[in-house]
Amino acid sequence: MTATTPDIPRDASQEVVVQAHELRDWIVSLLIKKGMFAVEAEMCADRLIDADLRGIHSHGSRALPRYIKAMDDGNIDPRASITTVCDTPAMAVLEGNKGMGHVVSTKAMQLAIKKAKEVGTGTVAVARSQHYGAASVYVMLAVKEGCIGYSTTSTAYPTVAAYGSQHAAVANNAFAWGVPSRDAAPFVLDMACAEASWGKVESRKLYGLPMPEGWAFDENGQPTVDPKAAKTLLPAAGARGFGLAFMCSVLAGPLVGSRMPIHKKRDPYLEGSEHFFYAIDPTKFGDIEKFHSRLGSASTEIRALAPSEGFDKVRLPGELEWERAARWRVEGIPIHRDHAAALKTLGESLKIPAPIA
Repeated sequence: MTATTPDIPRDASQEVVVQAHELRDWIVSLLIKKGMFAVEAEMCADRLIDADLRGIHSHGSRALPRYIKAMDDGNIDPRASITTVCDTPAMAVLEGNKGMGHVVSTKAMQLAIKKAKEVGTGTVAVARSQHYGAASVYVMLAVKEGCIGYSTTSTAYPTVAAYGSQHAAVANNAFAWGVPSRDAAPFVLDMACAEASWGKVESRKLYGLPMPEGWAFDENGQPTVDPKAAKTLLPAAGARGFGLAFMCSVLAGPLVGSRMPIHKKRDPYLEGSEHFFYAIDPTKFGDIEKFHSRLGSASTEIRALAPSEGFDKVRLPGELEWERAARWRVEGIPIHRDHAAALKTLGESLKIPAPIA
């Protein structure tokens, strides 16, 4: 029986602690050295640290060495120019032109928010981009502006089984919803369409932990709990996760002229990535005081429910990450020693020492 709400893998004996502001400034320095403009390097670093603070290390600084390698291989253009394909009062399509996904995605959500403030809703789709990290960091931008936010993204080839099959057919698309709150943590649902994200599989591999049953098949299509053997993930809740993954790929794929995952065969950075952002301004739909009053009272009553055995309390989606981020901003971010070693190696290669003991 667990004493608290199930959380990310943790083991202090395998971790080192780094201060968020020091890690952020170091990432900025690295990205500038690789050719990014300072303002865009800062934008990218902020999204990576946002993910780290929420405990999504796989989509935070742990991904940085992969991004730098993609730059070295010519698959990410550090100075890519973002272009506008179309722009109306309520929607737009941007092209990232193979730049860092965090940059065009931040600008896309900011544009969606601006449109929502003007006409009620704003929708921005992004073509020809690259990996954008954690979906939740973009809906949090909307939440901070008092808006409801939604985001989803594509990946490369399929890694999630079709419902009723052992064969991969869809991607493990991430998507997130964010809803602002006046008096408590915002509601933030950030999830993959499979039973788990590949980042969670990677984290369990780092910490030497098995996966729960029902997460993955091995290369022979047999169920496995060994994260090293995981080849294909199962869709979350069967047909529901399969359907969600398919729909996310439509919004971050054919909608902007790209292919569905089953037609992608190459390395993810060669294929690139597409994104979709949506913002809603509640003030344009009704009484904002009533919105917050009713949302707040419902949230309070839900949190007051008696927890089931094994849970310390009832939380809404995103609350655990909100609490963690507040704590880690003060105490520092604990990262796995292998994660830390990779960052130190990267810093040495670029002659900018990582702020890690």
